[in-house]
Amino acid sequence: MARAQRNRQLRPLHLFICEDSKSSKYYMQGLGRAKGINIKAENADGTSPENVLKSAEERLKSFTDREFVQIYCLFDKDDCADDKFNQVIQKCKEAGFIDAVSVPCYEYWLLLHLKRTNQPFKDAKECCEAFRTEYNKKFDTKHTVKYLKAKTDIFEDLKNNLDVALANADSLELEETSCPYTNMHKVIKGVLGRE
Repeated sequence: MARAQRNRQLRPLHLFICEDSKSSKYYMQGLGRAKGINIKAENADGTSPENVLKSAEERLKSFTDREFVQIYCLFDKDDCADDKFNQVIQKCKEAGFIDAVSVPCYEYWLLLHLKRTNQPFKDAKECCEAFRTEYNKKFDTKHTVKYLKAKTDIFEDLKNNLDVALANADSLELEETSCPYTNMHKVIKGVLGRE
């Protein structure tokens, strides 16, 4: 009995440090529940890429069995300058964390569940509006961006389109320096063991 309990405790943990307190966090928690994967999503202490990385570094210190923990830094580019953003991504990789990047914002990854697009966005607001439009069209709703960002069951809504999102992102061959960009498909395939 004690051995079975220990094996359960040593199940690998996928810890996502999220820049926002809602949409990405709720999505990752929903993914973990749906797939039976030990995923935990926590808010960073602040929304800048630097704060996400700093929060990940602080969180890592609390683990004694570090070999059973993989930490992911979930970054939105938003208004961060390119050189500063690239420096944070590099530091993230050097620290052994996995960078989960979305440009201009996390909602681009959500949009790929509903539409294959590499349409340039002038900012995060425009990308969020595109997601809201496609979401409302698919589900015949009239939700606002604010409502969708706070939707705790967002993964459940989109889960049947997860493979569509993965295929859309793969087929677009997005460049790290472009807007839009995401590597969430690679991150999620890694978590699901589909690499």
